[in-house]
Amino acid sequence: MRAAVVRVWGQPLVLDEVDTPHPGPGDVRVRLTVSGVCHSDVHQWKGGWPAERAVMESLGIRILGHEGVGLVDELGPGASRLRLGDRVGVPWMNSWCGACDVCLTGYPQWCPNSRTTSVSVNGTFAEYATVSERAAVPVPATIEDADAAPLMCAGVTAYGAVRRLVSELRIPPGKIVAVVGGAGGLGHYAIQIAKALGYRVAGVDVGPERVQFMARLGAEWALDASEAKDRIRKLGGADASLVFTPKIAGYELALKLTRLVGGVVAVGIPDPAEGPLPVTPSGLISHGTRVIPTSVGVTHEFEELFQLYDRGLVRGHVARRGTLGDLSTILQDMAEAKYVGRAVVSL
Repeated sequence: MRAAVVRVWGQPLVLDEVDTPHPGPGDVRVRLTVSGVCHSDVHQWKGGWPAERAVMESLGIRILGHEGVGLVDELGPGASRLRLGDRVGVPWMNSWCGACDVCLTGYPQWCPNSRTTSVSVNGTFAEYATVSERAAVPVPATIEDADAAPLMCAGVTAYGAVRRLVSELRIPPGKIVAVVGGAGGLGHYAIQIAKALGYRVAGVDVGPERVQFMARLGAEWALDASEAKDRIRKLGGADASLVFTPKIAGYELALKLTRLVGGVVAVGIPDPAEGPLPVTPSGLISHGTRVIPTSVGVTHEFEELFQLYDRGLVRGHVARRGTLGDLSTILQDMAEAKYVGRAVVSL
């Protein structure tokens, strides 16, 4: 099959013919039509996440991508839920055990026995990919392939982050929520989702183009990062801040925006070289700040997100379209923050 392959970390991807995968027990193979491009792909492409890079090197994983959509074309031994021809998505979570304490308490994202698309299983920048049928996401006929692909990671991760306002932080609709990095690939979904669920949304990003974009998405306040602290403090502070930017500076700002006994939902993953979160135990205790991590989504969250999409309350902004041959340029432009929204490549 044809695939875009990482030969040297941070160097242009190489288009190559590689072996077509076959599904293992409980897995299916998907003939992909499109794949989204995520900011996580940038980190992986550069080899910037040491733990993930070590796993990829140990397993020989060299195909990135985790936002694929296509048709099931081969069933592995024991696969029985899906059928040939079913239209599904291939997300970041490629499989989880479903039986450990972590899975049984509702957090399969952290299952110690999980597999991850593009880290422990080759990814979706290729014509075919494999995924466990437990993790394969049935895609409604009402959503086009190119619109569905970014929902496999960006959309559902944003949904899961907003959902934690209720499930973890107990912050009800009607409260003020700051979305830091609101014009980005994940943040632009979060603005729409939070608004759809009844929150008052302050979008925060850098530069006039991004501020205008957040206003068009429906943010009640669309703010440049340079003015956000003063503007939001005049409102009494944000009840919660969702951090989607992969910069420690975004976390510094979020902690300043968030009111006493508020919460920060951690989504964006900065380069480890930027250091730890800029907060001390005494700072957390004195302000009552709760920091909640979140990571991608699982089956029921996809279903709930699709319902919002079908109701017209959430839409993706696909700013770049291309093919496998355009991936290196797209990744470089994404690293340099040259566009807002998402990118999708046809396969």
